[in-house]
Amino acid sequence: KCLLFINMAASKVVLSTLLLCCLSGMVIGLAPPSPVLRRAVPLSTHQPISMYSRMNHLSMSTSNVEPFRRGVRQRLSSKLSHMMGRKNDKLSTDNMKSSSSLFAKRPSSERKTPTIFQTIPTLAFLLLQRISLAPNPAWAAASTSVFPQSPAYDIGKRRIFTFLQSMLQSTMTSLRKLNMQKVKQIVTIGLSIWAFVNLIESYRAHKRQKLDATSEWGRYADYPSARGLALTTLMMRLTPYVALPGIIEKISGKSKDGDDYDGYNTKEEYESSKAHQLRKTGGQLFADGLLRLGPLYIKIGQILSCRENLFPDEWITAMEKLQDRVPAKSGQEAWELLYEACPGGKSGFHKTFTDFDDVPLAAASLGQVHKARLRSSGERVAIKIQRSRLRDIYDKDLTLMKKISKVADSIGKVGQVGGIEQSWEGIFSDAETILYREIDYRDEAENAIRFANDFGIGVGGVAIDSTARGVDGKALPSAAEWLRTPYTYGDLSSEKCLVMEYVPSIKVTNDAKLNEAGVTVEDREYLAEALAHSYLRQFCSNKFFSTDPHPGNLGIEVFEDGRAPRMVFYDFGQACSLSDDQAGGILEVIESIIDSDAKKSVAAFSRMGVLKDNADFEKVQAKCQQNYDTGKLKVKKRKKRSGRNVQQLSRADTDDTDLEARLEMAGKTSNTTQTEAVKDAEVMSYFTLQSEYAFVAPALSPMDGGGRR
Repeated sequence: KCLLFINMAASKVVLSTLLLCCLSGMVIGLAPPSPVLRRAVPLSTHQPISMYSRMNHLSMSTSNVEPFRRGVRQRLSSKLSHMMGRKNDKLSTDNMKSSSSLFAKRPSSERKTPTIFQTIPTLAFLLLQRISLAPNPAWAAASTSVFPQSPAYDIGKRRIFTFLQSMLQSTMTSLRKLNMQKVKQIVTIGLSIWAFVNLIESYRAHKRQKLDATSEWGRYADYPSARGLALTTLMMRLTPYVALPGIIEKISGKSKDGDDYDGYNTKEEYESSKAHQLRKTGGQLFADGLLRLGPLYIKIGQILSCRENLFPDEWITAMEKLQDRVPAKSGQEAWELLYEACPGGKSGFHKTFTDFDDVPLAAASLGQVHKARLRSSGERVAIKIQRSRLRDIYDKDLTLMKKISKVADSIGKVGQVGGIEQSWEGIFSDAETILYREIDYRDEAENAIRFANDFGIGVGGVAIDSTARGVDGKALPSAAEWLRTPYTYGDLSSEKCLVMEYVPSIKVTNDAKLNEAGVTVEDREYLAEALAHSYLRQFCSNKFFSTDPHPGNLGIEVFEDGRAPRMVFYDFGQACSLSDDQAGGILEVIESIIDSDAKKSVAAFSRMGVLKDNADFEKVQAKCQQNYDTGKLKVKKRKKRSGRNVQQLSRADTDDTDLEARLEMAGKTSNTTQTEAVKDAEVMSYFTLQSEYAFVAPALSPMDGGGRR
């Protein structure tokens, strides 16, 4: 390995020197002709020169230049021979042409195989001589009329030749005498220079990010190594804030688990403890780090902010700002973004809108939202404006992630999650499509319109006919009583500008404002059921669902006339469709869990397409039954709230023949409780995860977090 490294280093140094020689030779070649060339063309500066006469003089000059070139070649050959350590035979000048010349033939006994240290410098100087000393016809013809005769050019050439020769000679000498100590010195110097440059650049980036946390997004996309360094630095800075709180609580005998303060007398005592302060600082550091890394990392933070079981409360609170409080542009910068995004530019915007508020209502990873009014009707609207350079950032970030997904698929079990086989490349391909659609607001407008039509919601939240059908083929009722989504003006929207109905609401996690608005505990339970029901309907009937329902995209609309509050959905940039079998299979899985029916569960898995062709249905069914019997899968049935009308999913009273056939395939064991215990890993090996289901889990995780809050 050391020899390989030395050879690579030597090659790089030699090639760099060769390139420098070539560039220097080109510069020298661009200089005015030498006095030899000038003397070779006896032209008068006061006499006009025709093209034929120039060519005639040119043919005369080339014959006079040849002796000069031969002399230079001999001198270079002599110097190269001295530099290579060869012994000079002290031959006469006439014999030198045949003995010291680079092209002279030698007896076979004197011939030696040239090494890399002998070949490269020779070729470098030959190329340098060819570029700089070869006669240029155009310059030779016009030398006396264009360039004044000056010996400074000759002096400059000689000095440059001398410098390059000495530099190349010292380089070759160092490479010939290379040893491990020198290699270590070179590596140490190189690493020191690299670390110093990155330290300076990191300091400058930190100063820029203090003014604007999003200032380095473009640079990180252009230079992934810079982002890798920033991410590594962030992880190193987080290490003490992750480890120390647990160590402190273990020593003191106090701990916190959810709302249980073990060893702390009060909540105030915990908040004044050192462990709480460390966790709070660590959470803020983590959230700020994700914000500075770019939009895709903000998306990760939005998902993690809903997983209360993975992170301490202090970290969850810190990451909640990534949902709708990302630094935004305001004032003149907001106007510039608006004119760039709006169809027709500045004039087109002012023809359609008025009363634009340049202070954003909210801002997330991809855009920011402002209030305005339609000039034609005076209706209040919300305009979503996209951040600059997003497509360029996505192009570079997603290209890198695609390479990582291919590598993950090529490394055996890395592609398995929980023992379930899946294709990371397939999942990423679908994610790439969804992410690119998210930065095209025309696609988001189509998603929002479809979502509203599926739930039967029109302008102002009024009920309209739903386009969705239940499993029995009948139209589903409108959900306008318990669900709201802003109406989208597709004709006014563009790739970077989305125009929606302005629908104010209270964020689902803002307990203080919900209490102030009079939202009771019973109302919140009803809203949680409405949120769950909305997703069951999206999965099983609409076959189209939002994959990004974090609390920043969910609100609660409160009425002053005593009506029950209703859930509000925003942001449909990320959405996914399901096939009929996928949607039907999800519904059957839910029903089988409710009924604790292992046989029906296997039939539902088969319909969903998550079982491999060689799957052992008996073992899968036996494992499902074991989970039901041991309580690993439980269904907590809640009684229906009075006065609330959340419609149930309609289903035909009788099962279809296809379901019966799949039940017959799955039900080969009549008494599964007597089957021997089956290992989880063995059963999981029969499953495969389709890419569409990879987006169901991210959709349910934020929904679970928002529903709990």
